[in-house]
Amino acid sequence: MEDIREPSLRDALRASPAEAYRDFFRLQERLRDEGETARLRELAQELWDALPELAFASDEERARFHHNVAVFFGSPGGAADLSRARRCFGVALDWWREHDDSGWHARVLHNFATALSNLGSTEAELGEAVGLFERALAWRTAEREIARAVTLHHLGIAWRRLAEVAPERAPEALEKSAAALNEAVGIRRRHGLAEGEALSLFHLALSLERSGSEEAASRFDEAAAAFDRLGMESQAEVSRNRGRAIG
Repeated sequence: MEDIREPSLRDALRASPAEAYRDFFRLQERLRDEGETARLRELAQELWDALPELAFASDEERARFHHNVAVFFGSPGGAADLSRARRCFGVALDWWREHDDSGWHARVLHNFATALSNLGSTEAELGEAVGLFERALAWRTAEREIARAVTLHHLGIAWRRLAEVAPERAPEALEKSAAALNEAVGIRRRHGLAEGEALSLFHLALSLERSGSEEAASRFDEAAAAFDRLGMESQAEVSRNRGRAIG
């Protein structure tokens, strides 16, 4: 599908939606890297227009496909569209209505919340993101703590974004942001997830900085040291400079 053009995209989706979507996604990544934003948006529109006419072998396959498309439209970039992501996540949640051993309900909730956190701009949208993350955590308990740490990390970011759009809620929101990120740091440290730990430390420092906490500088330094150990020099420098600016 490297030279994908209408009607080849629609034909490929009709023949095998999942396979065609994988090819489509790889091409989207290439177009993004090459700065071909107009073509990227054109293909995203073609995908959206084709969705209603696609046939799937089962309702679960349809739900998986719409979940993947929702993540695509819910990610920052030239094709980002929160309303489209919301509709596709709705299809997935119509199938995975509650928590079960598969973990799919929690996965959809987490990714829907991430889309809202990334693309939302209102108190209502950021509040909805927080609520969805917390629903995901009802399944991502201490027994599944690696997945729990991922959700906690993103919940911490969502709380901080909520503080930005709703200043009157900032003290509570930033406290909850720091608590979520601090728990994520602890889990990732216990499991030796070094890059995740460094990222959570950095975001913890950002939340502490915004709240005016004196702890922020030491957390930026801690994150910088963690990035240094990973050879992530530019990230380490950013974190170190933030710490110096407030230290």
